[in-house]
Amino acid sequence: MDERINQIASLANISAYDAEGTRNYIDGAPHIKHASLRQLYGQLVVNVFDRAKKYVDKPVVLDLGAGEGSVTLPFLELGAKVVAIDISETQLEALSKRCERFGDNLEVRCEDINDALKDKGAKYDIIVVNSFLHHVPDFLGMIQECAALLNPHGQFFSFQDPLRYDTLSKSTNAFCRLSYLSWRLMKGDVVGGLKRRWRRARGVFLPDSAHDNTEYHVVRNGVDQIAICDLLRREQFDCELVSYFSTQSSLFQPIGSALGMKNTFGLIAQKQSPN
Repeated sequence: MDERINQIASLANISAYDAEGTRNYIDGAPHIKHASLRQLYGQLVVNVFDRAKKYVDKPVVLDLGAGEGSVTLPFLELGAKVVAIDISETQLEALSKRCERFGDNLEVRCEDINDALKDKGAKYDIIVVNSFLHHVPDFLGMIQECAALLNPHGQFFSFQDPLRYDTLSKSTNAFCRLSYLSWRLMKGDVVGGLKRRWRRARGVFLPDSAHDNTEYHVVRNGVDQIAICDLLRREQFDCELVSYFSTQSSLFQPIGSALGMKNTFGLIAQKQSPN
């Protein structure tokens, strides 16, 4: 059953990121849309890269769900070698165009991540998942597979996933819903979008719905940051959880940040030194 759910989610991502989806991606991706979040992300990328450089001259990065290259490009610019994997051909076409000047330092593969992680002989210094865990039904299983592919001192780096909803305060939850509504009213298919949101909030998930699969986190109470840290610590990783506020709305983003609200997280986990 889990394998079937993973396959459905992968196929849903193909349809969600067609040519039109690629053009519209930035508007729905707060980590790219808002300068403050790009700055936060950029700082975390530098921190991760600098840690890796302590142990290797040219860190090798596996970028899972690489999309249009928002992760790939910064690591290439810093001097890493990047293997970029995504299931969407149109997203990877945009990535390849943006990053073509980096030549042999970039490997692009149109592939399901579940297949990519089966290669146990491959080893990486950094594995990155940017705005991706919330698309994966068994994200804990995927993270465990990633941990096995990391070199000594390797790092698992995630960014832009929703904190587990029941760990947020009532005021933060209410503010997030209001923020989403203000953004949704400016988009097409307002009625359909609100109906889907309400249905998912009641825990009703349609396996054959591309929208439901790409927004799987709404059904399952966000992404469990506590379970992820517990898993990685059992695997002998040191974990740094970075919580912040993120929304699609350009109006509500600075307000939520100024109020100190947090609804989203990134994670940097580094393998502990072997004894």
